[in-house]
This record gives sequence, structure tokens and C-alpha cells, in this order.
Amino acid sequence: MAMLVASSMARLHPSVARIAHLSGHTPGYGYVSPDGRYQAVEAGGDTLIVDLQARRMHRAPGVYPRGFEEAAPDGATGTTLRVEGEETATAYLPAWTDLQWIALENTAEDFWTPWPDPPDRRSADLPTVDETLPAEWTSDAPQATERVRRSVGDWVAWFVALAVLAFFAVFGVRAMTWALAGGWQWLWMAVGLPVFAMFSVLTVVFVATTLRERRRVRVALSGMSLERGEGFRVGEPLDVRLLATVPDAHAGERTVAPERIAVRLMRRSIRSETDGRWSVMDECRDEAVALRDDLTRAGRVLYACELCARPAPDDASAQWFVTLHEAAAPDSAPFVVAGLRLLPAR
Repeated sequence: MAMLVASSMARLHPSVARIAHLSGHTPGYGYVSPDGRYQAVEAGGDTLIVDLQARRMHRAPGVYPRGFEEAAPDGATGTTLRVEGEETATAYLPAWTDLQWIALENTAEDFWTPWPDPPDRRSADLPTVDETLPAEWTSDAPQATERVRRSVGDWVAWFVALAVLAFFAVFGVRAMTWALAGGWQWLWMAVGLPVFAMFSVLTVVFVATTLRERRRVRVALSGMSLERGEGFRVGEPLDVRLLATVPDAHAGERTVAPERIAVRLMRRSIRSETDGRWSVMDECRDEAVALRDDLTRAGRVLYACELCARPAPDDASAQWFVTLHEAAAPDSAPFVVAGLRLLPAR
């Protein structure tokens, strides 16, 4: 039986190396048939056979290529690949090898499989989505202010302090009237004048500042968790839920959760320019407004909405993600960015 090609230094076709890499292996030594139609390489302990003319492939597991021959021992004619399998030695049997012949002509219909489609270069060139889920978020919009609401105890303390200040101011006026009697009573002027001047000013400042005291209403969220399901299908509804808490307020402020949140379904794709170059484009495919729902667990607020994108021709090579914006400032940067796992269409 004549050997047609037996060189392990055969030059591999670029498609063979790409197919091997797509399967997660590095191509090893290989053989090429005399007509150049077939190639066989070692890849991850298996033999990868490629038909360059018909663009199809076959993987023979657990065997190593040893060269192409013109016929097989069982009488099959045509291009045949000789492979060798190896069994691992045990304590009872030594290692042994097994020679096999794989006929490549007139094979069964399920012997060959088409080449795997190469990844879309546009998808490979897309920058990954930088997911953002901060521990705490505060609105960048101008914060409102409100008058400080006081309890009954606060009002009682306020009137007591006002009475004390007013008493000393009246005492200063009374001391100055005593000084008008003349004689040694002029000494009361040295006490009454500064007391009246100081406490009258303190009384006015106390009333003006306390009655006009205001505090900032800070719109903020903390402890956020975003639920977006197991995956996303184009053309089907996607439920998005945001659970969060209202952070503790600092001195001189009150914290509240936003009434509404804008949720957008975004698609990142590569756009071809007229000059032949590529550019990354982020476009909004759907948008909804999620209203605040306080009827959840104590201390938690819920925002929920539904998004859906209409199918487009290049959806398979795009990246999908959702962004959350403050409804009061829709053009502001998103405070939550979360990627989506694209599922195949049903």
C-alpha cells in the first residue's frame, strides 16, 4: 500500500488554523493530500480533517494523523487518512497503539459538518460595555430646599430662648431709664447700653434665622440591585426592576428617592462610514419611565418597567445593555449601566 504524503511539515491552509482556534485548540503537525483538497492536523488530542474544496470538516476524537494513503486495507479506494490511537497503560496491560483508516471518499451524509462561521469582525472590534452599579447615587440636578418642620417640643424651646433674649433686651432699656434719674444711677448706663445693644441684635438675628431656616432635599439612592432576567431576545418584552433604599440624611438635609427613573434599552454596533472606516454607535432602541413603588419591604423602593426592541438586520453582531437616567435630567449621564446577554430567537 503506497503512501501518498507523509510529511509532518506540511503547510497548513489558514482556514484550518482558524477552525482549530475556534474550537479552542492550537493546531499541531499536519498532513496534506496530494491533490491539496484534504488536510489533517492534530488539535487537542484529536484529528481535525478539513475538505478545502467543499468547505466542510470532520473531527476524529482520540486519534492522531499519520498520513494520507491511496486505499484502505478493507478495499476502500480513494483518498484515505491513516490515524493512530493510543491506549493508556495500566498495571495489568502495557500501552498499545491502534491503527485505523478513515476513507474520505463516498462518506455518509452525517460524516462531514460545515465549517463554523467565523466571528463577525465588527462584533470583535466593539468595545465592551462598562457596567456601572454604584453603592450610592445622588442626583446631579439642582437640589430643592424646604422649611424645617418643628415639633411641639422644638417650638417650646424656641419660645423659651426668644423670651430669654427679649428679657435681657428689655432689661437693658430699663437700666438706661434708671440712669436718667441722675446722680450715682448714671452707672446703670454703663450696664444697660451694651446689654440692650447686644441682646436686641441677638433677638432679631435669632428670629430671622430660625424662622427662615431651610434644609436641602437630597434625591439619592443606595443599596441598588438591578434585575434584568436571564437574557434578552430582540422583539420580546424585557422586564427591568430596580430595588434600592433611601440613604441616611446628613445634618441640614432630608433624603428622598426620585419619583421617576428613565430606563433605556441601548444597542452598540459598528457603523460603516463613507470613507471606509468604522465607528462605534450607541443608539436607543426603546425607552420607558419607571415610577416609584413604596409598597415593598420596609425601607425599600421599587422601580419596574418593560422594554422591547424591534428586530433589525445586524442585531446579532451588536451588544445590548440598559441604562438608568434621572427623569428630571434625561440628558445626564446614566447612573446605572448593565449589559444584557443576547439569546437566540425562538
